[in-house]
Amino acid sequence: MRKRLGVCAVLVLLLSACGSGGSDADGKDRATHTAAVPSASAASGTGRPAVRSDFDGDGYGDLVFTDSTATVNGKYAAGYAAVIRGSSKGPVLEGKQVVTQDDLGLGKAGEGGGFASRGVSADLDGDGRADLVTQAGRRTVFVVWGSAEGLSEAARLTGAAPLSGDFDGDGRADLVVTGTDDNTAQLLLGPFSRQGVPRRTVSLDLTPSDSYYTASPTTAGDMTGDGKDDLLVTWSHVYADEQPVARATLLYRGTADGKLVEGPRLKDDQGKDFYGGWLQTGDVNKDGFADVVADRACEMQGDVTIPEGGTSMVVVYGGSSGQSAKLNPLRLTERTTGLPVKGPYSPCTFGDAPSVGDIDADGYADVAFLVGTGPAQDSKSSLVLLKGSARGLTLDGATSLPGGHAVMLDTNGDRAADLAVAGPAEGEVRVLLGGRDGVGLSPALVVTEAGLDLGPKISTPGHQLWVVE
Repeated sequence: MRKRLGVCAVLVLLLSACGSGGSDADGKDRATHTAAVPSASAASGTGRPAVRSDFDGDGYGDLVFTDSTATVNGKYAAGYAAVIRGSSKGPVLEGKQVVTQDDLGLGKAGEGGGFASRGVSADLDGDGRADLVTQAGRRTVFVVWGSAEGLSEAARLTGAAPLSGDFDGDGRADLVVTGTDDNTAQLLLGPFSRQGVPRRTVSLDLTPSDSYYTASPTTAGDMTGDGKDDLLVTWSHVYADEQPVARATLLYRGTADGKLVEGPRLKDDQGKDFYGGWLQTGDVNKDGFADVVADRACEMQGDVTIPEGGTSMVVVYGGSSGQSAKLNPLRLTERTTGLPVKGPYSPCTFGDAPSVGDIDADGYADVAFLVGTGPAQDSKSSLVLLKGSARGLTLDGATSLPGGHAVMLDTNGDRAADLAVAGPAEGEVRVLLGGRDGVGLSPALVVTEAGLDLGPKISTPGHQLWVVE
């Protein structure tokens, strides 16, 4: 709904350490064309790949581009996923792989099936290769297994909106999927069999204490620093027949038996409920506790609405109880001094769609977010890059580059996150390599829909480019 920057609907799928891709907690329909991408941390020897989203096990992260509205074999909005493999030079188009629901051998896609409308990447079977976990329809999740040749056979699960993490701390990737009833979810504990059967299933009742709210899992990360990922759950208010609007975030602590325990209701810099439309986690200050970043660029209450207090991006730092008692939350607004992009900013753009990753491999997670300048009808997008530090997220050394939403993933094995950036030209995604000196401005690869060469069985509706984490 926000990234109208090109001519095709594209998702770049990555894993950020202990974090998740942005789930649209305030109800904005980001998943109509693309997938939200959460993740688990990955460590060698734990049953998960040493490199995140490495589907073929070669040590390089792979990018996934999807369009859930593409027509496949004559079926409208059947959807596809295209894998661009990483290499020592970054992602390369050679050897790319295109997967549709029809390729899985688990039933043909129907009209509006929307394969790859949401997705995560996690090594569910513990073979050291990442697997692609993606939604189709309203209640179906497919696990497409990684292999030396890339994505291969698949299994079918029941649920929606998959999130991954290690919630019991056993070193195996787990899944959270929403249940069939409101305010419920299922925690599927790994490892999984190749038939998609988890080691154990735990039912989660997330019903809010306030009856005016509905609850939905949003992202995951080890905010308490105990070696178990915690689940962040967004409470949203439903205004009559409108979409839910995020109003609070609760932390559910990971436990050894997988029975998550309700923890604190996170607070922002003003002591009010912390929430956002797009949540990401990562260790910004390298203290062993995951931090959570949220945007408040816009809300959806029938019409697009600027949040109370204006658009902003807020960082809440993790701590042993779930939220740091030492570091106060950070709020960045249009009035913050030291930003590398000057206003006036376009409505509902400042702080949009934050992405978290370690661009310069210094061990501190960095944050990128979107801003727009100029009139709304002629807005120019820029990506603002802020560095992590022992003090938390800092404006020292802040930089910017042209383009739209970006995601971070190490595609060349140098431990520095690379940026996959929408634009600035319409219909393209540029991959800029990170490194000790920051991000390079000369693209290692430029991806377009035509360059993906999807073949005769797939056609796209020509809508605009989306790049979603």
